Amino acid sequence: MRLTISKKLILAFLGLTLVVLVATLGLARWSFERGFMDYMNAVEQRRLEMLADTLADEYSDRGGNWTDLTERRFAELVRQIPLAPTVDGKPGPNRADRPPPPPWKKSGSPPARGRPGFGPKTSLYNADGLLIAGSSSFDSTSSRHEALVLIDGKTIGELVSSPERHFDSPQNTAFSRQQLTSSFSIGMAALVLASLVSWLLTNALLAPVNRMISGVSRLSNGQYETRFNQANTDEFGQLMGDLDKLALQLEENRSSRRRWLADISHELRTPITVLTGEIETLKDGIRPLGIEQIHSLDQEVARLRNLVDDLYQLSLSDIGGLRYSFSTINIRDSLESASKSLRQRAQAQGIEIRVSKGADAYISADAQRLDQLFLNLICNALSYTDSPGQIDIMLTQKNGKIRLCLEDTPPGVEAAECDRLFDPLYRQDASRSRHTAGAGLGLAICKNIVTAHQGTIEAFPSSLGGLCIDIQFPAVVQN
Repeated sequence: MRLTISKKLILAFLGLTLVVLVATLGLARWSFERGFMDYMNAVEQRRLEMLADTLADEYSDRGGNWTDLTERRFAELVRQIPLAPTVDGKPGPNRADRPPPPPWKKSGSPPARGRPGFGPKTSLYNADGLLIAGSSSFDSTSSRHEALVLIDGKTIGELVSSPERHFDSPQNTAFSRQQLTSSFSIGMAALVLASLVSWLLTNALLAPVNRMISGVSRLSNGQYETRFNQANTDEFGQLMGDLDKLALQLEENRSSRRRWLADISHELRTPITVLTGEIETLKDGIRPLGIEQIHSLDQEVARLRNLVDDLYQLSLSDIGGLRYSFSTINIRDSLESASKSLRQRAQAQGIEIRVSKGADAYISADAQRLDQLFLNLICNALSYTDSPGQIDIMLTQKNGKIRLCLEDTPPGVEAAECDRLFDPLYRQDASRSRHTAGAGLGLAICKNIVTAHQGTIEAFPSSLGGLCIDIQFPAVVQN
């Protein structure tokens, strides 16, 4: 039989309940028997004390000796003393309340004190320890009840009886059986109730698990729109919240993959279409083969080559294939070198690059990748900044962080679209053109480089009206 989690939980609950019940009822039974025996022995001790007072009067009536005390008379005196309380809690009958004795009592032989209805066997000894009446089957080492028979403080005899160790009388046995039956009934009722509660608790506890099993099954079948929407704050609620995030991430990844394939095919189709058209016109003799046509073909081939190179670089950075050789580098020098190499291009486009380098700032970085990062950022700003315009680059250091802020003039980007700028092949149609800009992979590569350097990169609207790229690196303290 296959044991599911629900069956295991029910068996665990029932097993625990059964162990607790057995232990509780067993201890209760032991406590009842011990307590009841103690009570019966206390009653027996009180009976002996009452019998001792009666025997003291009998001793006085007989002239101060035990000579004429017969077994019959001793038995009659014993029967006059009330027995232990019956099952209903009332005292046992006295001799006067009892029905007429059966025929065997007329025979003259006293009944044994151990028989039902007369309590434990009782014996009377004189002051010298000699048996006067009753049973003589007591040894000096056995546990027993004792009561002195006193007159004016002088010991004239001693009563001895055996303690109660078992439920011998019909009343006691019936009472014990009744308690045992009640305990068994209570145990069965508790076990049935525990079974019902275990079933209800198991269903309540496993309801979120069943929901997660069903949801994960749908996710594994590609239904990434599945949501759990659990409002609980317990561990199940946290797990369902994480599953919701996972489902959202899977759905976004699937959409991104589809968009990625569509964008790549579109980006590749454009230069290939142009090249195909150019070659067809040359083959058909519509255009003569000259330096102008060769230059046009070279531009499309260069655009295609740049796209393939960017895709290759991005794929390497995504899978961690880019090699990094870290060393302590002054980021101010790398920034100055990158801006200087692009200053001539910026002047040709009518754009001014202003760099506020500040003091020396050291980070642990790969010099080649850091140059690639700064070149990509500045080239991206040059590609999407109208002329005349400007690019401001500010480098600051505070609280163990080095911050690089690059801002440019219009056109700008809506705040809602800033995070998407780091998605591969993303373009903002209103401000980007394939002929003036790249394939939209530069910022995606920049993000991977920054992440590899344990840094963060963000984009938001610039105070100059364009875009602001904010990068932070952990600083290296120089001794």
